[in-house]
Amino acid sequence: MFSLPAWLIRNKDVTALPVLGLGAVARPVFIVSVLVVLIVCSSLSVTYSAFQYRLLFNKQQILVQQWDEFQVEWGQLLLEQSTLGTNNRVEQVARKQLKMMTPQPAMIEIVQYER
Repeated sequence: MFSLPAWLIRNKDVTALPVLGLGAVARPVFIVSVLVVLIVCSSLSVTYSAFQYRLLFNKQQILVQQWDEFQVEWGQLLLEQSTLGTNNRVEQVARKQLKMMTPQPAMIEIVQYER
């Protein structure tokens, strides 16, 4: 099928190159096709893992934002608690709800403890 030019042939007995068989051609084609499939699978897995990373990163950012909001709310609750616990606030509640009043000096009795 394939033959060499006459000027290249040193040995006059050799007239043609051997023809490659189906097995000799099929093996490299098979290896290349397997490698192409593996490269495509690898690229798809990289794309999928990048997508998953983005999803998890977005979820983490939402959780960090919620944590910040909870910290702000916690600070406001602590401030409210300290406001409700001040002496002035306790005195106002005692006067309004419990109808308490500051005693007059004549109403105060001093009790001494004797041993």
